[in-house]
Amino acid sequence: MRAVPTRSTVATFAALARGALGPSYSPEVPQRMLAMLGQVASEAEANQLVGALRVADSRAGALVMTGRPVPVSWLGERDAEAVISAWRTSPIPQQRQLVDSVLALALASAYGHPGPEWDRMGYPGPMNAAASGSARLEPLDIRGESQLDCDVIVVGSGAGGGCVAAELAGAGFDVIVVERGGYFHERDFHHLEGDALRDLYLYGATLATVGGAVRILAGSALGGGTLVNYSTSFKTPDHVLREWSALSGIEAFASGEFEQSLDAAAERLGVNTDSSAAGRRDEVMEEGLKKLGWHVDLLPRAVRGCAQDEQCGYCGFGCRLGAKQSSMRTYLEDAAGAGARIVVGAHARKVRIADGRACGLELDVEGRAFKVAAGAVVVAAGAIETPALLLRSGLGGEVGRHLRLHPGTGVLGLFEDEVRPWEGTLQARYSSEFRHWDDNYGPILETVPVHPGAAAAAFPWVSAEHHRRFMGEYGRVGLVAVLPRDRSSGRLRIGRDGNPRVHYKLAADDERRVGRGVINAARVMEAAGAYEVCSLHDGYLGYRPDEPGGHDRWAAATESAGYARKATLVSYHQMGSCRMGVDRASSAVDASNESHEVKSLFVADSSCFPTASGVNPMLTVYGIAHRAAQKITERLG
Repeated sequence: MRAVPTRSTVATFAALARGALGPSYSPEVPQRMLAMLGQVASEAEANQLVGALRVADSRAGALVMTGRPVPVSWLGERDAEAVISAWRTSPIPQQRQLVDSVLALALASAYGHPGPEWDRMGYPGPMNAAASGSARLEPLDIRGESQLDCDVIVVGSGAGGGCVAAELAGAGFDVIVVERGGYFHERDFHHLEGDALRDLYLYGATLATVGGAVRILAGSALGGGTLVNYSTSFKTPDHVLREWSALSGIEAFASGEFEQSLDAAAERLGVNTDSSAAGRRDEVMEEGLKKLGWHVDLLPRAVRGCAQDEQCGYCGFGCRLGAKQSSMRTYLEDAAGAGARIVVGAHARKVRIADGRACGLELDVEGRAFKVAAGAVVVAAGAIETPALLLRSGLGGEVGRHLRLHPGTGVLGLFEDEVRPWEGTLQARYSSEFRHWDDNYGPILETVPVHPGAAAAAFPWVSAEHHRRFMGEYGRVGLVAVLPRDRSSGRLRIGRDGNPRVHYKLAADDERRVGRGVINAARVMEAAGAYEVCSLHDGYLGYRPDEPGGHDRWAAATESAGYARKATLVSYHQMGSCRMGVDRASSAVDASNESHEVKSLFVADSSCFPTASGVNPMLTVYGIAHRAAQKITERLG
């Protein structure tokens, strides 16, 4: 049971937020922090934070935690800031984790919402008005119902679920799609960062690995991740497919069969490079890469009729133009046109299993138990929620193992002229200059739109004054993101509450490659003309290119600091937690995407990947789902 925050908890949040933010603090911040805390997936982790705050707000607890018998809620701004600074460098891991959580909540709560800080930074907020027009899909109203029946129930509506539903419905099956999130379309996309993260992202974008080392971002609305991702549509690299075939024993990855599904999906989505006009963010990275003589190319994107204006950078909060070819705009419309029914706001709690076969689903719909009877179940809820559902349903074996996260970081460059990092095409350029490292496990370089709440949480915090000054330079910040292909293998477990807990540790070999990628990304910023460059390490590690030996001293400092729990790491891509393979001792589903443990139970999303894709995985997920639908049709036909 979740602990109920008390008035004292609010006061403690307020004191620590004042210390973290200084003049950027506003009275709304503590309540926003509490609201974000309420979205944290793990009941145990949320209760741990509330418990620590309660201890810190007692005289005895404060004496132990701060060295003074003064409840933290009583502290003024400077004293609270001193406590935060002390906890950040504490030898006690629990104190470092506590302050990391508090800083993340406070900074996102202050900068992710309209207010004076947006004006100070020159951030305009949403551009233009939301689109008009009516909804294109009609989710089913199941009030008054207690059970539905169908041939196939599909859990999840992103690249995997949407594609499977369309293919199966088109083949004549009676299909129901259930989505945990809500239905939002063009006129609903308000482009307010804090509210969009709450409404469109899994657990309100609060999910992280146990211990907080890697922040995890995944979509959670009708259309799944495709609704909020950057529409980047790389085909799975050939070297990855060869590796997958060898590891999994599935010839289809290397025989050309899987590529046929990739091609079919790319055609349906309209993947192209004609909609990759570079905004200033991408221009800066491209300039630096070209001056160094390093690889740079156009990003393939799944868009049609994209205006590519300033507001495109906001499409991580939903595309107002309807140009992004999300699952909502493509495959789900196909599925509905073929008779599929869609239910939103439905949390899949358990797969119903009888005599070793999947026969339906148990759901929670607005706090009410609901059942769906089906001849087969396809789980496509993503590499976090898919294994969580299967574990709640009693499966074991390899379910939840082999999780990959692409734990990305980056380098910031400060420029004399404006970059306005929130604007422009979501992603338009990339570099694979270093992909060949260590048998094709090197990183690729990209850039992404950065809005104030995300910027505040990622930018270095040394003190309230330093962070506020850095945020004041926000409009002139360029970013080169380092996207690693990780060999590190994590594991998804569930807590007593049934919710996911992500265990992941960045292995030394991956950490080394990330570090080398960061050092080279800094060279890109330097070549592009940045007058100051810094990494996303805790505290501040930066240099000025005009200082003799500055880059080398900084590079040595970053290598000494390391990245595991020492720098901002973000996962936009979760993969591999129910991987495919012919051997049940090392995989969760077979070559036809059917569970090794339960018949008529299929998995069709990124959790099927045998290893990390090494590129933005959306098109690969579509390919997995397209091929799986053909196999399911054969099994059920």
